[in-house]
Amino acid sequence: MNGYLLATAALVLGGMVVCGAVAVATGWLLPWLRRRTLRPALWGYGTVLFAAGLFLSMSYGALDVFDGSSALIDAAFASSVLLIGAGGYLQLLSTRPRVDA
Repeated sequence: MNGYLLATAALVLGGMVVCGAVAVATGWLLPWLRRRTLRPALWGYGTVLFAAGLFLSMSYGALDVFDGSSALIDAAFASSVLLIGAGGYLQLLSTRPRVDA
């Protein structure tokens, strides 16, 4: 059962990574994001980081690749939280107007 859930998550998060990479490379956004996103490349970087963190947090719990090592599990958890937080912050910054000092 975990394999099906992880495969579905990989497909969805892979779509997020593709949308983020397209936004970085071309500046194209999904239609419902165009009005409020002022910097598409920054949104793309944030989406890629967010998807990577979410996939990391889902995969280390589902696959038990660390053989119960609490230090590695804690490191994976901290890394995934940092990736999700950094991606969300970049996406937030992409919707705000640029302020040059």
